[in-house]
Amino acid sequence: MGTHLPGTVDPGAPRDGAPPTPSPRSARVIAITDRRRMVPPDLLATGDWPAIAAAFAAAIERAVAGCPAGSVVVQVREKDLDGGPLLVLVRAARPFAPVLVNDRLDVALAAGAWGVHLPERGLSLDDARALAPSLVLGVSRHAPGAVPADLLQLGPIWPTPSKPGATPLGEAALAVPHGRAVLVAVGGVDSAERATAAAAAGADAVAVIRAAWAGGSLAPLVAAVDAGRARR
Repeated sequence: MGTHLPGTVDPGAPRDGAPPTPSPRSARVIAITDRRRMVPPDLLATGDWPAIAAAFAAAIERAVAGCPAGSVVVQVREKDLDGGPLLVLVRAARPFAPVLVNDRLDVALAAGAWGVHLPERGLSLDDARALAPSLVLGVSRHAPGAVPADLLQLGPIWPTPSKPGATPLGEAALAVPHGRAVLVAVGGVDSAERATAAAAAGADAVAVIRAAWAGGSLAPLVAAVDAGRARR
């Protein structure tokens, strides 16, 4: 039997309504959601959450098409939503990929999600681990260093419109020792070339928003990360 990071569940142990759960080590791309890029504006304006969730799920299905199982993780990051609509979207995403829920541990547990992603000023890792020992725990950090999480999103590595005032860390930050966590480069990863560069510099995976929801499969980005990892 293989070993797993703390807080992960056995790969192959299915959850109701979701595919078998992979190890975080399988991740190559974290697709961070933005429903305004995934769902037509006129549909969003209706407030018809079952229909919105169906369109949201269809965007995820397109994104993961042709990708190895577990290579794409969907991080549902819809900060302005209340718990009810957020739960609907998380449940809609679960059949297609492992799902991290941004910040909302309660929603992650209610939805049977794969894990929760904790912002830098969010719930502490210790508290989250105590409350939800079976969940994968991801964190965001803006300076390199070791963190006892399962997934560590470090960035921004390059300039990004989502954080216009942030100073990019540069690729060298990805070479700093970071412990056992899966290292995810975030910020400005807007092409396959940058995905390869990030992985060659030390990232295990990359996180994307705009590139995730352009309408095509993320398989080329997964391949780009693998190509960069092979250069190390």
